[in-house]
Amino acid sequence: MRLLLVDDEHDICLLLNAMLSPLGVRSVMAHSLKEARECMADGPFDGVFLDVNLPDGKGYELIPQFRHGSPDSRVIVISAIDQERESALAAGADLFLTKPLDRGTILNGLTTMRLIAPGGTS
Repeated sequence: MRLLLVDDEHDICLLLNAMLSPLGVRSVMAHSLKEARECMADGPFDGVFLDVNLPDGKGYELIPQFRHGSPDSRVIVISAIDQERESALAAGADLFLTKPLDRGTILNGLTTMRLIAPGGTS
């Protein structure tokens, strides 16, 4: 499985990567809309963790383009601002998670989106 991790906070991407790599998940990290678009040009992804507030715009602006390149993929939007939930879901997100993130919430979200099997395998 291949996931795109998009967050301007490098530590969040590193945390997600450290949590997911033991599950056999290959992660590609981006820290802006521009970097995410460049990563998306390199091929399809099974899913994306997408932060809302990025330095060059709202993360959920990427959802239509992401779906075009990876139509069967899952989009998990993450934000510290719960008021973004409605906008993210309206833009096509499959799931919205509120920061701070914890291991259980992340694994549950991946299981719910059928990106990993219950028990944490991809």
